[in-house]
Amino acid sequence: MKKLIIALMLSTSTVAAHAADMVVQEVAPEVEPLLWSGAYIGLHAGYSWGRENDNQSEQQFSSCVGSVCADRFDLDGFIGGAHAGYNWQTGQWVFGIEGDIDYADISGSTDFSYQFGAVNGRLGFNSDWQASLRLRAGYAVDTWLLYATGGAAVGHGELHARGQSFGTPFSETDDNTHTGWTLGGGVEKAFTPNWIGRFEVRYTDFGKESYDLGLGGDDIDVDWNQTAVLFGFSYKY
Repeated sequence: MKKLIIALMLSTSTVAAHAADMVVQEVAPEVEPLLWSGAYIGLHAGYSWGRENDNQSEQQFSSCVGSVCADRFDLDGFIGGAHAGYNWQTGQWVFGIEGDIDYADISGSTDFSYQFGAVNGRLGFNSDWQASLRLRAGYAVDTWLLYATGGAAVGHGELHARGQSFGTPFSETDDNTHTGWTLGGGVEKAFTPNWIGRFEVRYTDFGKESYDLGLGGDDIDVDWNQTAVLFGFSYKY
C-alpha cells in the first residue's frame, strides 16, 4: 500500500509539472524582432530623364531666328551610387533618414541661331554627380516595406556652347552646383534579416543657377529637373 501511495504521488507531481509548463507556454507572449529597425548601407543604379530650361533667347546678344532657340531641351542618362540610412519601427510604421551620393552621366543639347544666323551653334548641359539627404516614412507588411521619401538635393551641372560667331569659332563652358528638392517613393523586400532589395522612383527639381558663357550678353539662368528610376540593395546591421 505504501508503494502504491508513493507511485500515485509521483504521477500526480509529473502531471502537475507538465500542466504548469503548458500554462507557461500558453501565456508567454511571442516576441518578434523589429525587422526594419537599424542602420543600413547599400548600392543602387538606374536611368534618369528630365529637362533643362533656360532664358538664352532673352539675353542682350540674342535675336532668336525662327524656331532655332535653345531655351529648353531634354536630358537623360545613367545614374548610380551608394546610400546609407537608419530606420526606426513602431508597430508596422517605419520612419527613417537616408543620404545618397551618385555618379551621373546625364546630358542633352540643342541647336541655336542668333543675330539672323550670324551666331549659331549648339548649347549643351550635363551633370556628373548628385546627392540628397531625405526623410523616409513607410508601412511594413511582413517582409515588404512601402515608403515615401523627400528632402534636399544637390547636383553639379555644366553648361557649354560651341559654334561660330560672325565666322569665328567659339567654345565656352561654365559649371555650377544646384540646390533643390526631391520627392518620391518605393518598395523594399527583405530577403533575409540583413539583405534587402529595393525599387524607387524619384522626381528632383535642382533649382535655378546662373551660368556665364562669356558670349557678350548677360548670364544664362538654367533650371533643371529629372525623374529617376532606381534599383538597388542594402545590408542592414
